[in-house]
Amino acid sequence: MTTSAQPSKSDRTRQRILRAAAKAFRQQGYTSSSLREIADSAGMQAGSLYYHFGSKEELAECVMDMGLAGARAAAEQALSAAGEDADPLTRIGAAFSGHLGYLVEEADFAVATLRMLHQTPDGVRTRHMRKQRVLGRFYGELFEAARVAGQIRPQFDLSALRMLLLGALNWTPEWYSDAGLSPEQLAAQLTDMMGRGVRPQ
Repeated sequence: MTTSAQPSKSDRTRQRILRAAAKAFRQQGYTSSSLREIADSAGMQAGSLYYHFGSKEELAECVMDMGLAGARAAAEQALSAAGEDADPLTRIGAAFSGHLGYLVEEADFAVATLRMLHQTPDGVRTRHMRKQRVLGRFYGELFEAARVAGQIRPQFDLSALRMLLLGALNWTPEWYSDAGLSPEQLAAQLTDMMGRGVRPQ
């Protein structure tokens, strides 16, 4: 029987730094966060942090990459669970549910990514926008399938619709409270509102 490899000490330390950085970037933004403060929060000396990340710019890009990759992976997992036979709007709702569940669970990464996007150096921002477009194409294919199936009115601009809905999803951690609806319930409501609004009359 095979067992999954346990993360190394270096991997665990790296994850600890990334979580401390995501929290700092969420609360203070890129410009106002210092590596010394992030190292203190991670329980290490600032010099030790440089063993894992060569600069604040590199650390910020890794935080943003984790936020984006985590949301994409969660959306894909939920989509796979829904099955290929589900109708297109149901598949969009499943992807939304997984995406939103990740954003709420990993709110520091999600909000830090949004908050830092226009604060980071041009190179970081350009690379991140390129990666965001890959996620956009993932959702674009789902929306196009719904249009082909006759579930979205042909006059709708799918790009604008996608960005409006993903914008609503991505900002949810800023106001979400676990005392209210679950991420799954919120995603279902968003999908229902979308479905009622975009279906042919």
